[in-house]
Amino acid sequence: MKKYVLISILTALLLLSAGCIIEKRVEKGDTVKVDYIGKLQDGKIFDTSILEEAKNAGVYNEKRIYEPLTLKIGDGSTIPGFENGLIGMKEGETKTITIPPEQGYGAKDPTLRFSQTKILEEIPKTQEISRFEEIPRTFQATVSSFVTRYGKQPTVGMIVDLTDWPGQVVEVTASNVIIEHKPEVGKSIVNEVTTLTITEIKDSSIVLRYDPKVGDIIPSEIGDLTVLEVTDTTMVVKARPQKQIETVFGMANVIESGDKYIIKVNPKVGDSIIYQNQIGKVVEVTSDSFIVDFNHPLAGETLYFTVTTVVIEKGKETGFFEKYRLFIFGSLLIVVFAAAYSFMTKFYSKEEKEKKKEKSTTKKIKAAKEVMNGELKELASTVEEVEKELKTKKETKAKKEETKTKPKAKKKTSKKKKE
Repeated sequence: MKKYVLISILTALLLLSAGCIIEKRVEKGDTVKVDYIGKLQDGKIFDTSILEEAKNAGVYNEKRIYEPLTLKIGDGSTIPGFENGLIGMKEGETKTITIPPEQGYGAKDPTLRFSQTKILEEIPKTQEISRFEEIPRTFQATVSSFVTRYGKQPTVGMIVDLTDWPGQVVEVTASNVIIEHKPEVGKSIVNEVTTLTITEIKDSSIVLRYDPKVGDIIPSEIGDLTVLEVTDTTMVVKARPQKQIETVFGMANVIESGDKYIIKVNPKVGDSIIYQNQIGKVVEVTSDSFIVDFNHPLAGETLYFTVTTVVIEKGKETGFFEKYRLFIFGSLLIVVFAAAYSFMTKFYSKEEKEKKKEKSTTKKIKAAKEVMNGELKELASTVEEVEKELKTKKETKAKKEETKTKPKAKKKTSKKKKE
């Protein structure tokens, strides 16, 4: 009975330990869905995936769908501290992850904060400009846009038709393609605006010459330029800008001031500025300038995320051990259980044999004692009978001896006879 109780306890412990070992936890390569609440050091919520929390914290965005965040651990789609904090978590577990700046959005970089005057440019109404312009010899396009335009995948050496001259593919990557301009020196291109002539091809650029006529209108970033005079190397133009033009700092007003035009912006604190593929925020505005900060809004902040792992999907990148760990631990459990059972069986079989042997010996001794006790009782009974018999004989002999030694009594004479 004890044997089976111990084996049952051992099996339960093994099953429990195996269950703990093979429990699903977040690892590199896994795809996970997590709900989160992000807070700053003062407890203010700055982001969350939970609708109710967003509304209560005043960070609700009606354009956003509030649902668990899906991410693949290790692909760099989120800050390192967030990914590292998820590793090892069980499905359904909730915990708070503390992320220092170096594991979050980094420390604030003072070089990403600069001041800009509100007046971006002053353009003379009439100015003399060069007839020559240099453009880069190569340009980059995305593979998707290349396929959309030409209907086929790019390959190195492929010749394609550009707007005014041919081009050649010189490099292809997974997402981009680099194309080199292939114009002929001396060739003129006539378009609806003006005439251009290729005058020189350098190592990294191509030189173009404008060949306008007086009265031609040339479009530019600020508006139309009317040609007033043409020389061998320059041309005199008169600007006719638009009332508003688009700049990297937002819409700018074109203000006429004497013999020039002033290009001026009027940003507000909080406006977003996109410059060289970076997004900045206007953080300060004065009467004649403003400050743009291109640091991430959470740069320099220690972040606190309360996260709950909703779903863990094991990744294909999981190693052999992780992929087959259920089978491995199951097999190991069977082996350990079989070994334990074999040991317990042998141990208790030997113990039972010893007990049986001891029980048999005890039984024999008991039987021998009972036989001896019976013989002793029988002997005691015999001795008692002999003693009784000896006692009886002794008493009889004593009586006989007493009779022999006792004197005989005289016979009495009757008085009647004497008379």
